[in-house]
Amino acid sequence: MLEKLKEWFFYRDFKIQPKKDIIHKSILNTEQTICILFDGTNEEDRKSIHRLKKILNPLGNKSIKSLAFLNNSFPLDNVDYAAYNHKTIKWHGVPFGEKVEEFLNLHFDLLIVLCKNMLPHFEYIIAHSSASFVVGPHLNKSEKYFNLIIESEYTENLFQLSQLIIKGIEKISVK
Repeated sequence: MLEKLKEWFFYRDFKIQPKKDIIHKSILNTEQTICILFDGTNEEDRKSIHRLKKILNPLGNKSIKSLAFLNNSFPLDNVDYAAYNHKTIKWHGVPFGEKVEEFLNLHFDLLIVLCKNMLPHFEYIIAHSSASFVVGPHLNKSEKYFNLIIESEYTENLFQLSQLIIKGIEKISVK
């Protein structure tokens, strides 16, 4: 009963504006702004994202932002990267806070989702993002939000998953 009530409140706050039909003209070759949403609870995963940012932007001419979810309730005062945790998620699953709002207000070309489960707060952020193209692993409800779904059944860590996503993007990009 409580889960149904939480779900009702979650989708009540889920009002999103329908995205206009965007014509993707080789957007994967010309993307200048890339955002990465990931589960950053593990330090090794955060290091993997740092390596991924360097791979995606070897010349330093692109804007790459990330938002990490930390699976804890500690204060985020001394965290030097954009992150949110259980303290910044409402009881019914909607994330809030300065870092989440900043991430949602960014207008970016590509959103890379690197998480293992479609938790409500991830779903909320993905649905409310203004990304022109969303790519990520096969998750529950991913077909509803992602433009490109990568099969990630055998990946063991976040870096392997990110490599699969990069390969998938390279395969469909217009050259």
